[in-house]
Amino acid sequence: MNARKQADKIAYFFIAFAVYLLIRAFSTYLIIPLVNVLLYVSIALSLLASNVPRVMDIPLHYAYPVRCVEYFTFCIAIVCFIALCIRHIWL
Repeated sequence: MNARKQADKIAYFFIAFAVYLLIRAFSTYLIIPLVNVLLYVSIALSLLASNVPRVMDIPLHYAYPVRCVEYFTFCIAIVCFIALCIRHIWL
C-alpha cells in the first residue's frame, strides 16, 4: 500500500510540473523562440498524458488515444530538443 502512495505522489508531482510548463510556455510565448514554446507544451502534454491516467480512472476506450497522444507529443519534444541543440551549435 505504501508503494502505491509513493507512485501517486510522483505522478502528482509530474502533473504539477506539466502545469508549470504550460503556464511558463503560454506566459512567455512572445519573448522566447517558438521552438522553446513547442518544446514546453509537448513535454507538458506528454507528462499529462502519461500521469493523469495513473491517478484517475479513465474509461477503457480512452486508454489507447491517450497513449497515442503521449507518444506523439514525446516525439515532438525530441524533435524540438534536437532542433534547439542544432541551433545552439550553429549560432
